Amino acid sequence: MSRPADPATLTRLGSMVAQLLEEMHTAPLDGPGRDRLRDVHSRALGEVRDRLPTELRGELDRLARPPEPGRPASGAELRIMQAQLVGWLEGVFAGAAFADALGDGHA
Repeated sequence: MSRPADPATLTRLGSMVAQLLEEMHTAPLDGPGRDRLRDVHSRALGEVRDRLPTELRGELDRLARPPEPGRPASGAELRIMQAQLVGWLEGVFAGAAFADALGDGHA
């Protein structure tokens, strides 16, 4: 597996998405809050996708679909989408760290 093209940006995006997920658990979302979160999630998903190697883009596209346009997302749907993206990014980082550790052990 190749490394993410821009690990620093992916780390910042992952931290932002994780913080948004944390905020969602502390306060209920009203309509404008859900709209804003939906917009941020869609943009973050696009930013992440643009910084990935090809093989990871396909995986992300299959697993983390953006919200359907024109249909309001519930708070629960938004929490699931955010958690899914955070979990996937954590897996990418863990895989990169594992690959680095294997590489260091065989050098």
